[in-house]
Amino acid sequence: MSEFSAGEVVALVSHARSVPARQREEVAHRIRAELAGQALVLETCHRIEAYWIAAPGTDATLGPSWLPEGGQILVGSRAIEHAIAVAVGRDSVVVGEDQVLHQLRQAVDVARSANDIDPTLERLFAMALNAGRRARSWRQGPQRSLADLAIAEIERRSGRLVGRDLLIVGAGRMGWLVAVAARTAGARIALTSRTQARAQTLAGQVSAEVAHFDPGDDVARFAGVVIALNGRWQIGPTTVEALARSGAVLVDLSVPPAVSDELVLAVGPRLISADALAIADEGQTGATAAELRRLDRLIEQTTGDYLEWLAAHEGRTTADALIQGADRDREAELALLWRHLPELEPEARAAIDEMTRHLARRLLRGPLELLGRDTDGETADVVREIFAL
Repeated sequence: MSEFSAGEVVALVSHARSVPARQREEVAHRIRAELAGQALVLETCHRIEAYWIAAPGTDATLGPSWLPEGGQILVGSRAIEHAIAVAVGRDSVVVGEDQVLHQLRQAVDVARSANDIDPTLERLFAMALNAGRRARSWRQGPQRSLADLAIAEIERRSGRLVGRDLLIVGAGRMGWLVAVAARTAGARIALTSRTQARAQTLAGQVSAEVAHFDPGDDVARFAGVVIALNGRWQIGPTTVEALARSGAVLVDLSVPPAVSDELVLAVGPRLISADALAIADEGQTGATAAELRRLDRLIEQTTGDYLEWLAAHEGRTTADALIQGADRDREAELALLWRHLPELEPEARAAIDEMTRHLARRLLRGPLELLGRDTDGETADVVREIFAL
């Protein structure tokens, strides 16, 4: 997309707080199938969101028929404010966490490389990302993540982890974060992964042992198990039975879930999903009231700055469209005149062309001056309606 749109910003929001993981998967499939090439898509462990510019004259508040219960369609300033809140980490389970900013930057890069982002939307996310970086520059002390919540939940249910064994299944970014949080809690760490070489690399970085991907009876020694995989944790019945007998607390940070239905039934309430962790921690973000107020002011300020830019931009866009429309009409009338008066000399044609151009500019001077003073977009709306732009 290379042209600016006159429609409103729309956000489709599906979050773990109100939409279960399986339904979010369905939403993600629908977005890829029906909004491909139109929307910027942000997908994290707790959310699937799509942002686009609605066509002028459409009722964007209706949303698609497949939007699940608990999903939202935000339009205009609400969508803009939400996008900025996501970027600064105000809407995250852990306020101010870093991963969502990185994921949002990746989503913008993907949309930009595919030429699927409207310039007005690109401007919004440029301002949102800048606000996100600014918010994180205020941070003091260690940064909490979803991994910290997982370790805290295990300790809440089974007691302190100092000197106790913890198994981490997965050696990616989240596995590393869990290992750091577990090491801070004083746990003895064992790591495993589908690719044992990755587990060995991470184990060397965090001073952990390497366990089998399907540990069997040995799994019973762990006070907790944190699973952070892209895909299923493939384990046999011996491991399932050992976990069922043990008192281990399991936290599955994977989305979609990595654990089988069999393991869910075997472990029962000792299994915490990523969604359950998000819901349980809502309102317990670790941020102080003063920090939250500061973030809220940043969101409000950035939203206002973007709306001011948008209003000025819409005025400029409308002015350009008005001039271009007048020039098209003038050139069409001149073409008709040249056909009726083929004998006109080039000098006369040039004089008539210049006179009509000057006259068109004089007639448009009033509307153009009003557009130059337009601060809320109302004049642009009126001009577009009058001149059918």
